[in-house]
Amino acid sequence: MLPRAARHSSAAAFSAQSSDSAALSEAEIRALAARFGSPLLVIDCEQVRRQYRALRQALPGVDLHYALKPLPHAAVVACLRDEGASFDLATTGEVELVKAAGVAPERCVHTHPIKRDSDIRDALRYGVTTFVADNPDEIRKFVRYRKRAELLLRVSFRSSSAVVDLSRKFGCEPGAVLELIETARRLGVRVRGLSFHVGSQAMEPAKHVEAIEACTDLIGRALLAGLPALDVLDIGGGFPVSYRESAPHIEDFCRPIRAALAG
Repeated sequence: MLPRAARHSSAAAFSAQSSDSAALSEAEIRALAARFGSPLLVIDCEQVRRQYRALRQALPGVDLHYALKPLPHAAVVACLRDEGASFDLATTGEVELVKAAGVAPERCVHTHPIKRDSDIRDALRYGVTTFVADNPDEIRKFVRYRKRAELLLRVSFRSSSAVVDLSRKFGCEPGAVLELIETARRLGVRVRGLSFHVGSQAMEPAKHVEAIEACTDLIGRALLAGLPALDVLDIGGGFPVSYRESAPHIEDFCRPIRAALAG
């Protein structure tokens, strides 16, 4: 079981289809294209709100972080800011975007696994203090900022069912976690918790459940080993959306994830 003070976090992009979504008619699309030209991107902030509320209802008690990478648009940021969402940042441009929208920095995390020193400084200057690392070299980058920054260690869980298996590129093996926590402790860098991302467009939740259970075990093992207590678990995103094939309803998809978090 996770420590009682644990915070569950999700960097989901709120992409799971809600049942009441409404598409623009062909006539409306043609009218917009005639007015603004094409190619044309139409952002429906009401749909963004519906998607966010559906995910919030499906994952109560989880801090939802919108990953800006899929759609870094000021209107989307403002909409989700007003809904109470938090934000997942990966670039200085994204830092500047949420800053311009008046988002409080404590509502943001910086999750790019490979950071330049300037990326760290830009985020810290804004007030973001939580970053992600998955290897000793990344941990060492925070020695000079150890009084201001804290880390989440990204753990790799390969997922053949995801359309894009991000763990092929990012994340440490579960067996390396305790050693990395010890490395950080020797360097004076605080590790606050763990994170994972099972991949984009995961069509079933089994890998999320497996990763949650494995991270829960790692958190307990770290405590038994006398390492600093961990109280954050970032469960990533990758929740499915209907494209050419229908995706599970977000409530059904998240039901076993809720059970794993409560276990």
